[in-house]
Amino acid sequence: MRAVNVNKSDLYPSAVAYFRAGELDKALRAAEEVLRVDSGAIKARRLLADIHVAKGNFPRALHFLEQALALLPGDSTGYFRVAVHRAGVLLRAGDLAGAAAALDNCDLSRTQDIDLLTQAGYIYTLCARYDHARKNYERALSLAPENPQIIFNCAAANRAMGDLERAERLYDRAIALVPEDWEAYKNRSDLRRQTEKNNHIAQLRQLLARPGLPQRARVQLNFALAKELEDLALYPESFAALERGCAARRAGIRYNLQRDLAVMAEIASTYGAALMDGQSCDNTQGEGILFILGMPRTGTTLVDRILTAVPGVVSAGEPDTFARLLGHQVAQQFPGIGADKLAFVRNSAAIDFGALGKHYADQLRQRARQLGGGIIIDKNPMNFLYVGLIRKALPAAKIIHVRRDPMDSCYAIYKTLFKTAYPFSYDQRELGAYYLAYQSLMDHWTKLVSENFYALEYEKLVGDLEGEARALLQFCGLPWDSRCLEFHRASASGTATASAAQVRQPVYRSSIGKWKHYREQLRPLAEILREGGIPVDVS
Repeated sequence: MRAVNVNKSDLYPSAVAYFRAGELDKALRAAEEVLRVDSGAIKARRLLADIHVAKGNFPRALHFLEQALALLPGDSTGYFRVAVHRAGVLLRAGDLAGAAAALDNCDLSRTQDIDLLTQAGYIYTLCARYDHARKNYERALSLAPENPQIIFNCAAANRAMGDLERAERLYDRAIALVPEDWEAYKNRSDLRRQTEKNNHIAQLRQLLARPGLPQRARVQLNFALAKELEDLALYPESFAALERGCAARRAGIRYNLQRDLAVMAEIASTYGAALMDGQSCDNTQGEGILFILGMPRTGTTLVDRILTAVPGVVSAGEPDTFARLLGHQVAQQFPGIGADKLAFVRNSAAIDFGALGKHYADQLRQRARQLGGGIIIDKNPMNFLYVGLIRKALPAAKIIHVRRDPMDSCYAIYKTLFKTAYPFSYDQRELGAYYLAYQSLMDHWTKLVSENFYALEYEKLVGDLEGEARALLQFCGLPWDSRCLEFHRASASGTATASAAQVRQPVYRSSIGKWKHYREQLRPLAEILREGGIPVDVS
């Protein structure tokens, strides 16, 4: 690392230089010296906040930002910049409710600061406040109508809020301005069912024929092409494009399947009957919280939409709040674990589950209040890992496990390009092995956790929407409301999941058995599932 020359006559630039060089202790001392010289320095306080975030000390970071806010007029651009900075720190700390509240207290409607608006839009997006995200992005777009990144973000916000026609127009604009914006092509293809008269297949093929395409382009364009070809029932060509996209995606991911399988086995071993039967916490903790979980692409978003069509029920989206708070608590009690995931699982059994549940419930209730609801949903599918922990920390929370035909489930995952999650998705054998481990863990939880636990089959739900919806609402302790049958019209909230376009439609059955168009191509997956005891007919 190169040495940083310290100019003692100008401490702030020196502190910034140390920070950028990763020398946090020197940066901290230099920034603190700035405050000793100038007690009203706003920039130094913001830098100190960034230094403490880098050190993992979020309370200290927030302390300096709150000091800065107290020194600024509440209607000034400087105040808004610090307030948005504070919201970002709260987000980094995992306090999504606090981050959204910090932004809610800022009136950015008159600001001309594009960076402020886009930062607010980004934070609101990660807080699943898509209506507010769209408002800020649209405002930024009105100030910078030719900025391609703002156009892209505005398109994504409109997609989340269900304005798919505007989203498509915006993606078209983004592509026209930056033809190498590969993700825009993929997102545009997902917005609607393509037709013979109106599709982008020729354009996508032309782009893919270019020599020397970067890996990211090959991923995005092949997934886009596969989707559009499937819409036109050109199944062999669709799967060929999908395989190319998956291979390119898998080649760019560092992922150890065996580690994930070992973690799931360790969870089942650690959380056995003796531990689950032991003393928990206040039996009322978790009231008003619904978990929807399972594998991705199994209908969790559909269930979320059905429930949020009932007045008073709101959704937090797919937060990592439970996993993050669990991680914080284990790290506090067992600071030497580091990256050892198996030790993490074993030591998690000794934490204060009552404290974990209280912290989680406090955050979710704050989000529920912000969204105007009394009951709130956490629909992060990966919470299936924590069913036993959820039961011990939040005994009164209700858990809904959404299941789907294994081959349909795995094919739906395989053909979905996720941003960062689910790295097991892009290789058929890895996907099959992960699915078997998931099923084994859920079988384990089902034997141990029966109270406030509900298994819902996707195929039954779409086959008898009213009957299954009535049973679901009864389990949740909710009165019957026929608006849940019109979920695609009832909810004004957004979703940024892979199902963002589909949930704007009524229930449809066309996805049932879709994998059968690819019986031959999906043989590697089917073989893994059969070896694990799941009957699959590929004849």
